[in-house]
Amino acid sequence: MNRYGFALMLVGLPALAAAAESPPKAEAPPHQTHIDGDADRLLRQMTDYVAGLQTFKVTSSTVDEVVTKDGRKIDVTGDHEVSVARPSRLRSTQVGASNGLSFTDDGKTMTVYCKGNNEYASAPSPATIDATVDALHNKYQLDAPGADLLYSHPYDVLTDEVTAGQFIGKETVDGVLTNHLAFQEKEVDWQVWIQDGPQPLPLRYVITSKTIKDEPQFTVQLSHWQPHAPLDNSVFKFQPPPGAKKIASFPTSCSKSQ
Repeated sequence: MNRYGFALMLVGLPALAAAAESPPKAEAPPHQTHIDGDADRLLRQMTDYVAGLQTFKVTSSTVDEVVTKDGRKIDVTGDHEVSVARPSRLRSTQVGASNGLSFTDDGKTMTVYCKGNNEYASAPSPATIDATVDALHNKYQLDAPGADLLYSHPYDVLTDEVTAGQFIGKETVDGVLTNHLAFQEKEVDWQVWIQDGPQPLPLRYVITSKTIKDEPQFTVQLSHWQPHAPLDNSVFKFQPPPGAKKIASFPTSCSKSQ
């Protein structure tokens, strides 16, 4: 699940000159992957289906488990309405929060708006959603909820560092029959619940961080799916609210205005 593998290319460039003057180091052996047949088939069905949707809308509800210095676990929640029109248009709006961030990308300009401060910043957008998600993380320290599932080839992104995967069984999520899959990596474990039937949509996605004390979890619940939603350009155009102030750089968090 190396969502930001592009950053490794950037980090590696300065090392080229040093490598020319020193003996090459032995490459680490590739990790072994053991994904059972049912888990691999069901994951491929889901990722192929989502990648094949040229447009869709979905509600993303997140629970970010934070471990405090004294060992308490605090859940930080958020709801986002996400609209996607491949290959380059994306909108994610935080619902309900008075100090939330929203993101719009109309394929030419991407904008981050802070509702609490009524401030926004814009920048030229990359050519694809894949590149946009990477730029948001690497350059602006912003992450889209469930970003792995927005890529054009989500199977490759999700399984990049997987060492094992299993089909757990059939379970329900909000009354909908799903296929529960579990995967293991060196630093994280993750699970996904995929709707059973002809529309294999992901309904729940859980990441457990194994290298952090008390192994906190990040959960994304995906609901109100609208595959093939009719989305015109106006959905992705940012219209500054009355009195909004344009600032020089993207805000990474919002504080409620007083």
